Amino acid sequence: MNIEEESTYLPLPDRSRSPKFALAGFVLLSFGALLGVTVAIQEPWMNARDLPTNTWLRDLGVSSQWLANVSDWLSWIGSGARTVPIVLTVSVLLVIFRKWQWALFLLASSQLGFLVSNSVKYLVGRDRPPWGEFTARQTGTSFPSGHSFTGIASWVAIGIIVLYVFPKRWSRAACGLICTMGILVGVSRLILARHWVTDVLGAWLLASGWLLLVWAGFLWLFEERLSAEHDDQGSMIGKNTSN
Repeated sequence: MNIEEESTYLPLPDRSRSPKFALAGFVLLSFGALLGVTVAIQEPWMNARDLPTNTWLRDLGVSSQWLANVSDWLSWIGSGARTVPIVLTVSVLLVIFRKWQWALFLLASSQLGFLVSNSVKYLVGRDRPPWGEFTARQTGTSFPSGHSFTGIASWVAIGIIVLYVFPKRWSRAACGLICTMGILVGVSRLILARHWVTDVLGAWLLASGWLLLVWAGFLWLFEERLSAEHDDQGSMIGKNTSN
């Protein structure tokens, strides 16, 4: 890879690092699954342990209108009704601009991740916190937090795409902003008292593990091809500069 290309885009991690990412993903998924099993077996005990922290975070939202408003917006943008159309739009744009590998990465992380999250929800069957009103569909689906899972599996995945697809002079800042928003979606669910603390923690563990597994597969399948394309683009840049 030449100097011009290196100065424009961040290089992808080498394909040889895929097993390490996969191992990290497996470890995080295992911890998330272990937490889910603990919640399913010892739900009253876990609820009692979560309650003080949940109460404190809920009281923060009640006492601060701006914090409640920000949390409402984060939960709104992090919901499936908003995230799914955004993911599909980004995927279509990636295909149009001949970056279909990244579209596969995003769809695998977000949409297959949705199946992972929902499967665990119905297996664990945890009740919601004792505040607010919940629909019959929401009852018994507290673990893991779907919004928190989506914040990682969809929004952090988009942040990773931005980091590597766009020029690095601003892609780092954009990636940081998108990823921060994705993480804060989970925090917003605690401020709004829609989930237990361990619901959000479990979602972060499961979603991060799933994202790392998808990332490992993506690098294993496509890193060499994408790096070669960047090399070709860099050669063209070098020729144009010399002319």
